[in-house]
Amino acid sequence: MAAFLMYGGGSVAAYFVGKNVLNRVGNYTLDYLLNTNARPEIKDAHIVKSIGGMLETYRTMRSDHPGYEAMMAVRSQLNKLKSYIELAEVKKESYSQGYFTRFRTYDASYDNIVIENMVEELMLRLEVFSKLMNFKESV
Repeated sequence: MAAFLMYGGGSVAAYFVGKNVLNRVGNYTLDYLLNTNARPEIKDAHIVKSIGGMLETYRTMRSDHPGYEAMMAVRSQLNKLKSYIELAEVKKESYSQGYFTRFRTYDASYDNIVIENMVEELMLRLEVFSKLMNFKESV
Protein backbone atom coordinates (compact mmCIF):
# COMPACT_ATOMS: atom_id res chain seq x y z
CA MET A 1 0.00 0.00 0.00
CA ALA A 2 2.85 2.37 0.79
CA ALA A 3 4.40 1.70 -2.60
CA PHE A 4 1.07 2.52 -4.28
CA LEU A 5 0.82 5.84 -2.38
CA MET A 6 4.42 6.68 -3.18
CA TYR A 7 3.90 5.85 -6.84
CA GLY A 8 0.69 7.92 -6.96
CA GLY A 9 2.27 10.87 -5.14
CA GLY A 10 5.36 10.74 -7.35
CA SER A 11 3.20 10.66 -10.48
CA VAL A 12 1.21 13.68 -9.36
CA ALA A 13 4.38 15.59 -8.48
CA ALA A 14 6.00 14.63 -11.79
CA TYR A 15 2.84 15.74 -13.65
CA PHE A 16 2.76 19.18 -12.02
CA VAL A 17 6.51 19.75 -12.32
CA GLY A 18 6.51 18.59 -15.95
CA LYS A 19 3.48 20.72 -16.77
CA ASN A 20 5.16 23.80 -15.22
CA VAL A 21 8.40 23.17 -17.11
CA LEU A 22 6.56 22.65 -20.42
CA ASN A 23 4.50 25.82 -19.90
CA ARG A 24 7.60 27.91 -19.21
CA VAL A 25 9.51 26.48 -22.15
CA GLY A 26 6.50 27.09 -24.40
CA ASN A 27 6.11 30.67 -23.18
CA TYR A 28 9.80 31.46 -23.66
CA THR A 29 9.77 29.89 -27.12
CA LEU A 30 6.70 31.86 -28.23
CA ASP A 31 8.12 35.04 -26.74
CA TYR A 32 11.37 34.53 -28.62
CA LEU A 33 9.65 33.74 -31.92
CA LEU A 34 7.16 36.60 -31.77
CA ASN A 35 9.32 39.34 -30.26
CA THR A 36 12.86 38.89 -31.58
CA ASN A 37 12.59 41.61 -34.23
CA ALA A 38 9.99 43.85 -32.58
CA ARG A 39 11.08 47.44 -32.03
CA PRO A 40 8.54 48.95 -29.64
CA GLU A 41 9.89 52.50 -29.44
CA ILE A 42 8.71 55.11 -31.91
CA LYS A 43 11.41 57.48 -33.07
CA ASP A 44 10.33 60.88 -31.94
CA ALA A 45 11.94 63.41 -34.20
CA HIS A 46 13.61 65.85 -31.80
CA ILE A 47 14.09 68.30 -34.64
CA VAL A 48 10.36 69.03 -34.78
CA LYS A 49 10.50 71.53 -31.92
CA SER A 50 13.66 73.24 -33.14
CA ILE A 51 12.38 73.64 -36.69
CA GLY A 52 9.02 74.76 -35.34
CA GLY A 53 10.81 77.42 -33.29
CA MET A 54 12.77 78.53 -36.32
CA LEU A 55 9.59 78.87 -38.37
CA GLU A 56 8.09 81.01 -35.61
CA THR A 57 10.79 83.61 -36.22
CA TYR A 58 9.75 83.82 -39.87
CA ARG A 59 5.98 83.84 -39.29
CA THR A 60 5.74 87.51 -40.34
CA MET A 61 7.44 86.87 -43.68
CA ARG A 62 5.58 88.52 -46.53
CA SER A 63 4.24 86.47 -49.41
CA ASP A 64 6.36 88.33 -51.99
CA HIS A 65 9.61 87.21 -50.29
CA PRO A 66 11.61 84.69 -52.40
CA GLY A 67 11.78 82.22 -49.50
CA TYR A 68 8.07 82.35 -48.67
CA GLU A 69 7.06 79.29 -50.72
CA ALA A 70 10.01 77.30 -49.37
CA MET A 71 8.98 78.25 -45.82
CA MET A 72 5.43 77.09 -46.51
CA ALA A 73 6.78 73.80 -47.89
CA VAL A 74 8.85 73.31 -44.71
CA ARG A 75 5.83 74.15 -42.56
CA SER A 76 3.65 71.71 -44.51
CA GLN A 77 6.15 68.86 -44.18
CA LEU A 78 6.64 69.65 -40.49
CA ASN A 79 2.90 69.41 -39.90
CA LYS A 80 2.77 66.08 -41.76
CA LEU A 81 5.61 64.77 -39.62
CA LYS A 82 3.95 65.90 -36.38
CA SER A 83 0.65 64.31 -37.34
CA TYR A 84 2.30 61.03 -38.34
CA ILE A 85 4.21 60.84 -35.05
CA GLU A 86 0.96 61.44 -33.17
CA LEU A 87 -0.77 58.78 -35.29
CA ALA A 88 2.00 56.28 -34.54
CA GLU A 89 1.67 57.01 -30.81
CA VAL A 90 -2.10 56.45 -31.01
CA LYS A 91 -1.58 53.17 -32.89
CA LYS A 92 0.87 52.02 -30.24
CA GLU A 93 -1.52 52.96 -27.45
CA SER A 94 -4.47 51.23 -29.07
CA TYR A 95 -2.34 48.14 -29.70
CA SER A 96 -1.44 47.97 -26.02
CA GLN A 97 -5.13 47.74 -25.13
CA GLY A 98 -5.74 44.69 -27.32
CA TYR A 99 -5.84 40.97 -26.59
CA PHE A 100 -2.83 40.02 -28.72
CA THR A 101 -0.49 42.27 -26.76
CA ARG A 102 0.11 39.66 -24.09
CA PHE A 103 1.98 37.62 -26.71
CA ARG A 104 3.42 40.19 -29.11
CA THR A 105 5.26 43.45 -28.50
CA TYR A 106 4.23 46.38 -30.68
CA ASP A 107 6.56 46.60 -33.66
CA ALA A 108 7.11 50.22 -34.66
CA SER A 109 9.76 49.50 -37.30
CA TYR A 110 7.44 50.41 -40.21
CA ASP A 111 6.42 53.64 -38.49
CA ASN A 112 10.08 54.46 -37.83
CA ILE A 113 10.94 53.96 -41.51
CA VAL A 114 8.13 56.31 -42.54
CA ILE A 115 9.23 58.87 -39.94
CA GLU A 116 12.84 58.68 -41.15
CA ASN A 117 11.70 59.25 -44.74
CA MET A 118 9.58 62.20 -43.68
CA VAL A 119 12.50 63.68 -41.73
CA GLU A 120 14.75 63.33 -44.79
CA GLU A 121 12.16 65.15 -46.91
CA LEU A 122 11.85 67.83 -44.23
CA MET A 123 15.61 68.31 -44.15
CA LEU A 124 15.73 68.69 -47.94
CA ARG A 125 13.01 71.33 -47.82
CA LEU A 126 14.76 73.07 -44.94
CA GLU A 127 18.01 73.12 -46.91
CA VAL A 128 16.28 74.80 -49.86
CA PHE A 129 14.68 77.31 -47.50
CA SER A 130 17.98 78.15 -45.76
CA LYS A 131 19.76 78.55 -49.11
CA LEU A 132 17.06 80.93 -50.29
CA MET A 133 17.32 82.92 -47.06
CA ASN A 134 21.12 83.13 -47.39
CA PHE A 135 20.77 84.13 -51.04
CA LYS A 136 18.33 86.91 -50.15
CA GLU A 137 20.68 88.21 -47.44
CA SER A 138 23.75 88.13 -49.72
CA VAL A 139 22.04 90.14 -52.50
